[in-house]
Amino acid sequence: MNHPARTRRSQEERTAETRQALIDAAISAIHELGYNGASTTLIAERAGVSRGAILHQFGTRATLMAEVVTEVYQREMEIYGKIVGQGVRGHQIYDWPQILMEVLGQPSGVAVLEILQASQSDKELHEIIRLKQADVELASLETMRKDLGGSAETALAVKRLMVWAVRGLSIANRVMPDGIDMQAPISLLASLLKAAAPNGRVDELEPMISFGKTTG
Repeated sequence: MNHPARTRRSQEERTAETRQALIDAAISAIHELGYNGASTTLIAERAGVSRGAILHQFGTRATLMAEVVTEVYQREMEIYGKIVGQGVRGHQIYDWPQILMEVLGQPSGVAVLEILQASQSDKELHEIIRLKQADVELASLETMRKDLGGSAETALAVKRLMVWAVRGLSIANRVMPDGIDMQAPISLLASLLKAAAPNGRVDELEPMISFGKTTG
């Protein structure tokens, strides 16, 4: 009676392994060749499967790319959790520019950035990514507020400032002929946050958000 259960589990494991291999192959291909260079044929070859496996597992290339975004986000959250769990960094808001640079600057983070940029000219991808990004932002916002306090409005503003500063610098690093020094602006952003929130709490920044509303 246990044999069917073992067979089903084996099939599930093979399916999961295939999906993981395709996602990993997509990440490496996009990081090396850009979004347009990462064809489904190349991704399948790198994953060691047939191109039909992509259609079977994901249906379309756009769905595969959206799953890459979801998978990378989950991996990043695990990394953030480990960093915070070590008790050295991540407990003050001004720790996060450096942490984000380290994590989002990895090949997986660069691949996500390529996908986000490509979604602006791909209608199918845009619709899928738009919804997934909204979910990702909400989930990460809740985690941030739990750890660092602050209103939803202030936490969202600070989070977007840090994340998109890092992603913008990542773009510059890829397009400039010799790359750029990302560390200097990241250190500056961290110093500015520390000056504005010396205790490292998001709610310390709320007066600045309110001031910006009245003068904006």
